Amino acid sequence: MPADLEQKTDTTLYILEHADKSARITCTIGKVTVSMKKGLDRDVLAKILLSLSRVDSSIAYEYETMCRYDDINRLRLDDYVVVSYSKAGPSTYKTIFSVPFSRRKALRRLAINISEGLKSGDVDLSILWDGNPSKISQLFEELGAANGWKMQVIEASKDS
Repeated sequence: MPADLEQKTDTTLYILEHADKSARITCTIGKVTVSMKKGLDRDVLAKILLSLSRVDSSIAYEYETMCRYDDINRLRLDDYVVVSYSKAGPSTYKTIFSVPFSRRKALRRLAINISEGLKSGDVDLSILWDGNPSKISQLFEELGAANGWKMQVIEASKDS
């Protein structure tokens, strides 16, 4: 691991960006934000999700959606975890799912859902994690500079 990563503070931002600027991963010690542009290549999307999973398989993406009851069960079968749901209309349920990165089937479904969203616009994922410079360095290594990824470290001003 590069020595300069060890010296940073909790308020440091680590920005990993794909060379074509179609994807950006912003990491802090407590959060990962993945920003993807419309039309992102599916291979790049897969690489991002699999790399995050390899670095920290304990993370999970949590999101809220409106869906039919049958869709709740279908997503459960794809290893999504139902956090909560409540009736929101005659045939609609407000549902919160957690997508565990430790489950390949759930990651595959998440990739499909993101791909669908990327057809119509940009997509952002915010994921809470227990990150540290070592994990961030490992994520950068997983993504690979040879695959067009660059890292920028922005340290918060100590005078603020």
